[in-house]
Amino acid sequence: MASAILNTAGLGLSLIGVLLLFRYGMPYRVRTPVEGPAIRVGERDSTDTLLEARYGKLGWMGLILIVIGTALQMIGIWT
Repeated sequence: MASAILNTAGLGLSLIGVLLLFRYGMPYRVRTPVEGPAIRVGERDSTDTLLEARYGKLGWMGLILIVIGTALQMIGIWT
């Protein structure tokens, strides 16, 4: 019975994680150059910065949920 609960919880967490990744995208970092001239493409306001931070956090949350869900499924198999 415990293995069925672990497998179901793992599948649920993985599903939520995949949906978050599809909606908010894979987290990534844009490297800023250490040397050289800075190129300005356009002005950014605080709402763009906050939105980008929110998408990054939700992307990482989705990735973490997938890893936790997979771990729960692996534990459920061996119990």
